[in-house]
Amino acid sequence: MMNSQGWIRGMMSKSYETEQFLTHVVTTIERQLKLWDEHYEVRLLQDLMNDGMYFIVVYSNKNEYKVSINEADTALLQDVSPFSLDRHIWRSLVKEGLVMGESDGNYLTYCAV
Repeated sequence: MMNSQGWIRGMMSKSYETEQFLTHVVTTIERQLKLWDEHYEVRLLQDLMNDGMYFIVVYSNKNEYKVSINEADTALLQDVSPFSLDRHIWRSLVKEGLVMGESDGNYLTYCAV
């Protein structure tokens, strides 16, 4: 079950540096994916040639889903609301073809996916 505490996430979004917050969000997304299928792997990559560009790559069996976001947009979403960045990533993954499973916790409700 994936439950989340909104007020704790709110404190994190206000106090974490952008890359630290993005890392936390990606880790949370990976935990949710692994509840659906233990074979999911998620990687957070930064383009060293294009500073400030991040790539979230989700691997599942033979499928690969990619989401890119720059540091400025990441920081903006972090400031909008505690789960805006999660929402953006989940919606982008779905557009890439990722099929979401059922959730028995409140995390995806907070993300409003």
